[in-house]
Amino acid sequence: MNPWLTNNYPNHRKRLSLSPSTVLAGIRLLESRGIPLSELQQRWNFPLSAFRQPYLRLPAFLSRHFWECARTLDNDPAIGLAAARPADLGQLLGLNYLMQLAPTRMEALQTMQRFWPLVASHIDLRFEQQGDTLRFGLQAPAKLRPAVEEVDYWCARQIHHLRSWVCAPNPIIEIHLRRPRPVDPGPWERLADRPVFFSAQRDEMLLDVQALHVDRPAGPSSVRLALEESMEDYACQTARGSLIEMASSAMLQELRGGLNLEDMADRLHMTARTLHRALLRDGWNFSDLIDIHRRYLAHDLLLDSTLSVAEVADSLGYSEVSSFTRAIRRWYGTTPSELREENPRLG
Repeated sequence: MNPWLTNNYPNHRKRLSLSPSTVLAGIRLLESRGIPLSELQQRWNFPLSAFRQPYLRLPAFLSRHFWECARTLDNDPAIGLAAARPADLGQLLGLNYLMQLAPTRMEALQTMQRFWPLVASHIDLRFEQQGDTLRFGLQAPAKLRPAVEEVDYWCARQIHHLRSWVCAPNPIIEIHLRRPRPVDPGPWERLADRPVFFSAQRDEMLLDVQALHVDRPAGPSSVRLALEESMEDYACQTARGSLIEMASSAMLQELRGGLNLEDMADRLHMTARTLHRALLRDGWNFSDLIDIHRRYLAHDLLLDSTLSVAEVADSLGYSEVSSFTRAIRRWYGTTPSELREENPRLG
């Protein structure tokens, strides 16, 4: 069978953005653990009041930055797994209900595939059947990988769903994760109750096709239709990206050639003053936004590509390798070569 590719919702599929559901789950977990939200907001540089917006969408870098902050504030390597336990939020709530109402878990996965660009278009969702095994994987784009905690979150969400069907066999055969093996792999192994392999080539689950086809009564069609309409409404309302999302997208495309505030403003059809004020409302200034994109892209390119240090520096708009080396030392306290050698596939 050919891989199932997520081709729906082209206005979302081309964007490195996501619904706020996963980040909200992380915020609620931190709050339940006694982390002051004021401290989180200060570190994250994004106003938590923005989550009151009914049609909020986050650029991918903000999700990665959130999990980086969460990792610092709560020293739990399995925080992504823990965040997947609370009740679903936002668009994830509707998608989860739709999956639960499907007559088989195979159809539930197909439902997730259908709506995935609305939930997390910054990660590609892939299914490929090989005989009696379905490979279900998350594949990051060429740039700006998600944090390992976010991958853990999605993995845990699917484990909870796949194992929640009463009297149905567990379809999970084994789990592969790109993240380095944790000091204590127990939380991952207990959750899956199946073999978990770390430092893998891909983030994926191997599922038993026969078990996925076990039937159960489907949910009411009227409820399914209402949930689908809610997802379609979200798609319509978020068809155009927010200003910070569009600025992030432009940076990912133009870092090599260099960007300044005036160029970015012209690209977004506004004055530099208007753009500056709009970014400040979201907690960022232009130079900090450039800096964090360079930091994450440098990390990913050094650890996940065969480019030389000079080539990585050039791709990020550094005219001199020495300037790039100083930036890496400022961000990570080491040199580019040492970062590459000491941290294989770090999230």
